[in-house]
Amino acid sequence: MTAHSSKAIRTHLRERGIVAVIPQPSDQIGHRKRRGSAGGRSPAFDKDDYKGRSAVERNFNLIKQ
Repeated sequence: MTAHSSKAIRTHLRERGIVAVIPQPSDQIGHRKRRGSAGGRSPAFDKDDYKGRSAVERNFNLIKQ
């Protein structure tokens, strides 16, 4: 599990009004589905926001090189 996808971190971010931009990994989706209704719902994911974040991150890494 990665740090940005832990339940505690996502809860903290939601309380601060910060929306998750990174999609949930497929293994976590499967785990949540196996738990049924106890697994909760998946975090919101906006594909357009993710594309923008990815573009900014790639360009920033180019500049760092």
